[in-house]
Amino acid sequence: MAQNHDYIPSNDSKLLTFAKNLYAYALAHYARWGVPGPQPMLDAPIAAFETGLTAFNNPNRGKVDTLNKNEAKSALTHALRGYVQGFIARNPAVTDEDKEKMSLPLHDGTPTRRPAPDIRPETEAEPSGKGAHTVTAINPHTRTKEKPPLVAGIAFACRVRKAEEPKPRAEDMPSEFQTGAVKAYQYPETDYGKVADYATAYENSTGKRGPWSNVISLLISG
Repeated sequence: MAQNHDYIPSNDSKLLTFAKNLYAYALAHYARWGVPGPQPMLDAPIAAFETGLTAFNNPNRGKVDTLNKNEAKSALTHALRGYVQGFIARNPAVTDEDKEKMSLPLHDGTPTRRPAPDIRPETEAEPSGKGAHTVTAINPHTRTKEKPPLVAGIAFACRVRKAEEPKPRAEDMPSEFQTGAVKAYQYPETDYGKVADYATAYENSTGKRGPWSNVISLLISG
């Protein structure tokens, strides 16, 4: 069974607890596993997310606090997945007991074959403040943000261009995976007046990606 994305909690407080627990355990055992320690990959993302979460939990938080927390969360999730998949998931020195103590799924030695999702999400984007957009992947079957069965998360593709430049294809745009169906984007003043193109696609727990949605475009305004 391949290591999947589902082991990383989507709840903010649970994610921080998971990250700190995995970090502490890996710090104590990485030498036995014969891999690099977690410090270079996880120190900064954990600290940034904890700081962002503290500001977000303040009753007087603003939109910037929410944006900073979400960006730090995405960066931490990416870093955790990179460390686990790079040094832990398929490392024979990491025992099932190790994985249980880090709240990671066990490897049963039997490959699990899962086809790529065949559902094409619908992408919605709307302004959410000065130089800010919110992008949502909509399940076309339920008309909600709920992910279809066996879908682990969503790939969000985004590219910023001048208004007169042609719209790109989704597969040619940089993309980032996350488990949630909503992603916030914040642009600097230098991008005001430009156009942001967005598309989404579902991914399963083995990283197989389904078809991209149509590319939608939204003006970045100040």
